[in-house]
Amino acid sequence: MPDQTISSFLQKIFDWKEFEILVADLYRESDEIIAEHNITEYGKSGSKYQIDVRVIQKIKLHEIKILIECKRWKSKVDRQIINIMAATIDDLNANKGVIFTTKGYEEGAIQYARSKNIDIFIIRDVAEEEWGEPGRFVWFYLQTFNGKITNIRLGGTRFYPTGDERPQKLELTIPFTREAELTDQFQLYSYPELKKGDNLIRLLRGIRNRVLQNWLNYFNYRIQPENGKPEIAIETPVVVKFENYPFKFLKVEQGFIKFETIHFNFLQSVVQTKFDFDRADSSDFVLVVENYITQQRNFISRSKEESKVILSEPIVNQNKDDDQIVKNGSILKIIMDYYVNFELLLDTKVQKSQTVTVNIQNPETKHD
Repeated sequence: MPDQTISSFLQKIFDWKEFEILVADLYRESDEIIAEHNITEYGKSGSKYQIDVRVIQKIKLHEIKILIECKRWKSKVDRQIINIMAATIDDLNANKGVIFTTKGYEEGAIQYARSKNIDIFIIRDVAEEEWGEPGRFVWFYLQTFNGKITNIRLGGTRFYPTGDERPQKLELTIPFTREAELTDQFQLYSYPELKKGDNLIRLLRGIRNRVLQNWLNYFNYRIQPENGKPEIAIETPVVVKFENYPFKFLKVEQGFIKFETIHFNFLQSVVQTKFDFDRADSSDFVLVVENYITQQRNFISRSKEESKVILSEPIVNQNKDDDQIVKNGSILKIIMDYYVNFELLLDTKVQKSQTVTVNIQNPETKHD
């Protein structure tokens, strides 16, 4: 498990001046918005005001002015502060007033702000449940299953010539690459009807996937690495029987070759990787800004690689079924596609397993 000592981004990073600058940065998202920090204005009454953040938004025929007060306090904001903000809005002919704090608001202040159409926000650390499952700290195991077919041989072969010549030797090299096409060379036929069945490449791909899937279903434990090697490899002899399958003829230049079985070795590997990380590790900070009037919440964050503050879309609580949630300590399994080549890790010992027999029965069976 990772070190789950949760430090407060808010306490660690921001003093009152940085707090004001952060709030100003939240509004700097387009050329139409001008967010200025520490501005002085004079009101209609002649009074002088120091404004923590002033936001001017210019639209085609109008200019909207928003006044923002930032309270990096040790106590909650009371009603008196709301009253001062309401008077300031009036004296400076502002369109909107906003207050940001880090400690919250007294109940009387909340109701009064609502009546004066003043938005009040708190910027705070992210609660554990707000990170979403499985939380801020994530650790799980990924098991990657791979397998490749080697040493393919035909068994019970018989040649049916269409002329006087006989093939010298059948070289059965089947490509298992992503680019490999299902060519006529590996098209299976019945004989003498010459009806087309499956393609041998696709059929073997399907068998490969089924054998590997069976191993994945059986493999229900965590690998305990020996000497730091988180890999288990098994070589399985496979016999594919075509006794009850009519499409067991391959066409060659001199005729048709019938076979009753296909033999190959199947090398299977499972590699286990542990993922262990803090979801906030790449950020200077991750915080929540919450509107006390509307209860809307957004994440605000800044990457260690960039200086821009990012404001997320509103946080929406999503109820998911337990089987859709990755839990800490769980094991995730994936099967790699047939065309993904792999090599065993250094000094991985290959275990031998018993022969697996596959009976090809139904001509209509799809092998994808």
